[in-house]
Amino acid sequence: LSRKLFLASLVLFIQTDTGSSKLLRLFVASVVSGLYLAALALARPFKRDDDLYLACTANLLLLCCFISGTVIQLCESAAYDNMCYTLVGFDSARGASEFVIALTAAMLAASLLVVVFKTVSAVRMPTIRLASTGRPPALELCPECHFHGFISHAWGTGQDQTHTAVRRLQLLLPGVRIWLDVDNLEDVSRLEESVADAMSFLVFLSAGYFRSFNCRRELYAALGSNRPFIPIFEADAAKGGASLAVLQAECRENCVEAAPDAYPSYGGPDEMIRRIFWETEPIVWVRVNAFQLESLKAVALRMLLHSPYYVSDPAELADGVMVPGETGPFAFGGPVTILVCRGNRGAFHLAEEVKKTAGKGRCSAATSAAVVVIREAEEALEGANAAPLSGHVVLLLYLNEKTFLDPGGAVARLVQVAMDRRIAVVLVHEQDPSCGGVPFRNYFQQTPQVLQQQPYKLYDTVAVPLYPAPEHR
Repeated sequence: LSRKLFLASLVLFIQTDTGSSKLLRLFVASVVSGLYLAALALARPFKRDDDLYLACTANLLLLCCFISGTVIQLCESAAYDNMCYTLVGFDSARGASEFVIALTAAMLAASLLVVVFKTVSAVRMPTIRLASTGRPPALELCPECHFHGFISHAWGTGQDQTHTAVRRLQLLLPGVRIWLDVDNLEDVSRLEESVADAMSFLVFLSAGYFRSFNCRRELYAALGSNRPFIPIFEADAAKGGASLAVLQAECRENCVEAAPDAYPSYGGPDEMIRRIFWETEPIVWVRVNAFQLESLKAVALRMLLHSPYYVSDPAELADGVMVPGETGPFAFGGPVTILVCRGNRGAFHLAEEVKKTAGKGRCSAATSAAVVVIREAEEALEGANAAPLSGHVVLLLYLNEKTFLDPGGAVARLVQVAMDRRIAVVLVHEQDPSCGGVPFRNYFQQTPQVLQQQPYKLYDTVAVPLYPAPEHR
């Protein structure tokens, strides 16, 4: 505001009688504009980079206008012969004016091209945006911190996952600063200081995490500095993961230090379990394609919720975050009949979830959940008075620890009947152990051999993984 007032009015008080024909006003205005441009570049007072770039570009154009005015003023002066050519290199004031006009047009065109390029790049770049506005989020840091987050992990079972998570977050959130050991660790004795230098504490839970002394140091430091916890856990045992129940038991067994230096008022394992597992739902880390993107979006959203900018204005995050071009819910393009077996426990509830989700999805045709019909496979395939099947028909087979273990083997029989009638079988593999999820290799042992051999070969069809978190379903 002060700069605008000076350039628009106060500069007129310089040489009030003859200032319009002198260079002093233009010189002072050029100096003020140049200093303000330097201050903008160094102080970076704007929360968003695009606002900073726009302000710098505008001030650069203003500075060029003042310098061009100086050139024209010199060429219009008649202090001595050929002054314009001697000082500037133009034969007349007309030539200098034409040059200034051409230069101004070129600068405006260049600025417009830069704006268009940045706009197109921003639209095409798969970065995290606010779902409410479509704009990149503000990555504001609190005054006492230099990092948006500190990520804690066990080297033996969580190193690869955390490095992948951080690198992907850095691509999805340009400008985010996350403390990672391979990038920022200089002195292991200063871990506590590093934790306090980040606004949030990301804890990646994997098997053996709580047995690590340094991981516990980081946990106590996060408690001592009252940093918000963002728990992420690896559920795949083959990749170093464990269930939440196992991780809680490991925490209770190992987090038993009395009055640790970083947090002398530590209340024992119950306090640690409450902060990590109960205050917020741990985010499931999934490494597969679109599922991994949902995990990263969940981490980014929680980090943003704890940033100073959105703490004071959380309404902007009410709709969550999105990535342009990401996979979203899809509806069916026509009537669909889903068959479920009574003996396949959990299949009916899963079919109801599919029907509900179909009403929220998008497709080329005008469809809704009303086109999805759920029928019992026993009645539809073996009932004497069964109504004819309509639309696209599929048999939903929910793979869990009880699949194909029902008394009488009705599920296996109905799967065989469906495949004999050329009905597609959709396999959905439960991933949550608490809901009966088991490794896929188990199904080769409990599935009847007839379904694994020609002509059926049930498992030639890729199973859809079913994760517990809502964002992954």
